[in-house]
Amino acid sequence: MTILSALVLLAAAAAQAQRTLPAPSEARGNALFDQANAAYLSGDTSRAVAAYEALLAEGVVSPELETNLGAAYLHQGKRGLAALHLERALFLDPSDDDARADLAEVRRGNVDKLEGEPEDGGVEAVSRALAPLPGRAAAVALVALWCAAWGLLAAQMLRPRARAPFASLSTACFVLAGAAALVTGAAAAGHRLALQRAVVVAQAAPAREGPNDRTVSHFEVHEGTALRIEHEDQGFRRVKLANGLTGWVPAAAVEPVVPAGWSDQRRL
Repeated sequence: MTILSALVLLAAAAAQAQRTLPAPSEARGNALFDQANAAYLSGDTSRAVAAYEALLAEGVVSPELETNLGAAYLHQGKRGLAALHLERALFLDPSDDDARADLAEVRRGNVDKLEGEPEDGGVEAVSRALAPLPGRAAAVALVALWCAAWGLLAAQMLRPRARAPFASLSTACFVLAGAAALVTGAAAAGHRLALQRAVVVAQAAPAREGPNDRTVSHFEVHEGTALRIEHEDQGFRRVKLANGLTGWVPAAAVEPVVPAGWSDQRRL
């Protein structure tokens, strides 16, 4: 066999192997997303929801996916799940106008008219405003600037003749480190608020005085209502509504806006 023939055979074998390999996960995810969108546009929301949920099960994180899934659930009349996924879309992309408009529609139809804060005010507005802050980058910059500031201060003491430039640079680094500290703290606060935020996904759930079914219930929460999770115990979650009402509801009745492990998932 000549070298040319061997190369031809190797190329053919490689091409055959490539044909038998599965498509890359990213390409498969994009194809499934396109199929889901086509199903939604054709009115087949059940098939669209199944495809969107399959992408979530594969660990895909995408504001477009959450927005479209929320819209599909809203079309099916599942207001709690619609609100949940639209809230997640806004957490990932606070500038998503489609998600905001659909969420406003969900809220207009909510049974609970308990929210004592306007949509764009209070804790929700603070959380939305702080969400885009680059907390990790600011934390890295804080450490670097803080170290540089003290390094320049030490250099100033060791070289008194070059005092002026070292002093100016050291002061600038301290000022910038302070700004980075403010951004880091604000981002951390926003993340903490986001982790507490949740949505009622059950049609209705009694809010009880304690974490068990035997305690008294003074009111109910209904699907689509946004609230904060303050504590969890024995399969119950202590929640607080925007108007200050608190109570214990079954854990399955509410879902956090930010799921556990989102940082480990892949983006579409």
